[in-house]
Amino acid sequence: MTGTPGDHDGETDDTSPADGTAATPAGGQVPDRPEPARERWERWLVRGRQLWAATRRGAERLWTAARPLLDQLRWQEAESSPVTLVDRRVAPTLLVPAQGQVYHFVVRTTFTWTSDNARPELFGWYVEQFQPQAMQRFRRIAVRCAAEIPPDRPRAFMIALEGAMTGDDALPWGYERGEVTFTCEPDVSVYLDEPVRKLLQPYWDQRIALEWQRDLDRRRAEYTEEQRAARPAAAQEDGGVPAGGMPEALREERPPQQRESGAGGARRRPAEQGRRGPRPGSPVEQFTPLEPLLPPAAPPPPRPAPGRRPASAGGPTQASGDPDHPEPPEA
Repeated sequence: MTGTPGDHDGETDDTSPADGTAATPAGGQVPDRPEPARERWERWLVRGRQLWAATRRGAERLWTAARPLLDQLRWQEAESSPVTLVDRRVAPTLLVPAQGQVYHFVVRTTFTWTSDNARPELFGWYVEQFQPQAMQRFRRIAVRCAAEIPPDRPRAFMIALEGAMTGDDALPWGYERGEVTFTCEPDVSVYLDEPVRKLLQPYWDQRIALEWQRDLDRRRAEYTEEQRAARPAAAQEDGGVPAGGMPEALREERPPQQRESGAGGARRRPAEQGRRGPRPGSPVEQFTPLEPLLPPAAPPPPRPAPGRRPASAGGPTQASGDPDHPEPPEA
């Protein structure tokens, strides 16, 4: 290959050292010329900015057009209504010392927990956290109330417990953990201690037997009064048959004889009552004009003596053994 170094198709090679030495002017200054790499960079930068602006405008138009459709397809969550969660927890049996510190009251308690803003999956966990606090609070109140009550008075102990749950200990009890709130109400049952129950059992056996006996006597007396009041007064006075169980026709109208006897008896009864007799202590002789005037009755014949035959009915013979009328000796 021949030619001048750096001369290729009418173009000069800028990298040639000979060209550098030959093109350098006498003063040593290089003339200003645009660099090809910087021009290319500026050209691509301008194109990139234009492309980004066009893409951004297209994306904004697409989002504006698609947003109503996306709003329709978006999941609409239903508004959660407040739900009250309730849980009942049975506490262990509590033995509370009664008066004298010898016997106890047997206390069984059930705590009812309620919350309006707790999550269902965390509700049980919260209850387990608050249950020991509620049990300790209830035990403190029960011990204070039972200290002055005899061990055979469980009802008095219950009344004292209800009266003590006032003020700071008023029901329902409230508990909080952050924004979650709980309420607690104890349901209490009190029982006698087993030794006390055995001591009171004979007394209550006798008392129950007496109560039943008194109730039986009272019911017997009431039944007797009912039977006595059921007897009609008309049947007792007139001797008639009670109307109960009789046909309606016979109840309304009595037979003629019964009507006459009833009316006549009613008319005669005052007159007869006036003729019964004088008052007590009156000197008037008692006399009944309806009595017949009959001769006095004959005295009964005397009884025959032992070993003697009675006299014959043929004539009036004297009894055997009479000295004035001796009888002939028997043949």
